[in-house]
Parts: sequence; C-alpha cells; structure tokens
Amino acid sequence: MDAMTREESTGKRSPFESFGRGERVRPSDPVYLEILGFLWDEAATLDQDDLTEWLSLLDEDITYIMPVRVTRKRGTGSEFDPAMMHFDEDIASLRFRVRRFLETTAWSEDPPSRVRRTVTAVRVYRTDAPHEFEVTNSLLLVRTQDDDYRLDIVTAERRDRVRRYGDDSFKLAQRTILLDQATVSTPNLAIFL
Repeated sequence: MDAMTREESTGKRSPFESFGRGERVRPSDPVYLEILGFLWDEAATLDQDDLTEWLSLLDEDITYIMPVRVTRKRGTGSEFDPAMMHFDEDIASLRFRVRRFLETTAWSEDPPSRVRRTVTAVRVYRTDAPHEFEVTNSLLLVRTQDDDYRLDIVTAERRDRVRRYGDDSFKLAQRTILLDQATVSTPNLAIFL
C-alpha cells in the first residue's frame, strides 16, 4: 500500500509539487521589495539569535518542513522522500524548540552557534489568495561553534508562503527547505533555516 501523501493526511498541499505557478511579482514592484525586506529581516533576527522575535514572524498555522534528499538517477522520481523529514514542525513544536534553547540546557546550542544566513535568488509569485505570496529563495548558511576553526556550510532552496497583514506586516505561513546536500554536513540541526 502506498504511503499517504501529505495533502491527504493534513489537507495541505505537498511541498513536492510545482511551486510558484502564479503571476510573477517583478523586482521593481513595491510588494517584491517589501517581501525581500521581510526575508532579510528574518535572517538577521535569526543571525542575532533573537528566537523570541523570530517566533513573532511566524503565522499560527505555519508548517515548517525539511524533507530528506535522496540521490536518484535522473528521471526516476523526486529527489526528496515525502515520508522522511529532518523537520516536520508546526507552531507548537517550534515554540517548544525555542523554549528549550532559551530556558533549559540544550547542549548542542549552549553556547549558541554563530550563524550567518545569506538569502538570494528571491522570486515572488502571486497566489489565488490576494494577501498570500509564494516565495522561492536560495539560502547559504555558514555556522561556527565554540572555538572550533571549522565552518559548517548548508545550502538550500526555500519555498515559503508569506502572508501580508495590514499595509506593511508579513508573517511566514509555510516553509519547505530543500537541502542541496544528501548527507547533512553539520553535526546537528539545532538551528533554524
């Protein structure tokens, strides 16, 4: 029997189907610049380890997933396994993770990592919902821990759904992280991408 798809089990669209099918928002459009600013502000908030502020940028019904990448020959199926996830989070589990980092001893992040996130190749698309946008972007994350001279480097495509509230406020409603690496090159994933 085939595994149930994410859409069947949760009612949410699969992250593996086509994304960004709506009308493209051009970089000269003020909406594009506002969303770009939101993504940069989010990255800076995480870089500054302000996890409480980061939570305020997330919508209450957020899904935050990172499927496992599998190496397959060209044309033999998706490179991502819909049944295996590094992350499969909602707002409650994200709040729990943040609380664990801030209020208890999360050994993997005490002292906290020093992380720099670079967000590039941002493409914004309109959706059927007038105040929601699909956003694809590339992430380069560089991380150091303790006094170690080695760097962890993580690269990924992110597929985000961003909602506008009022005239100038945005919240992240969905994030799918598609890692470029099949084998994660960092000793733990106690960070937010």
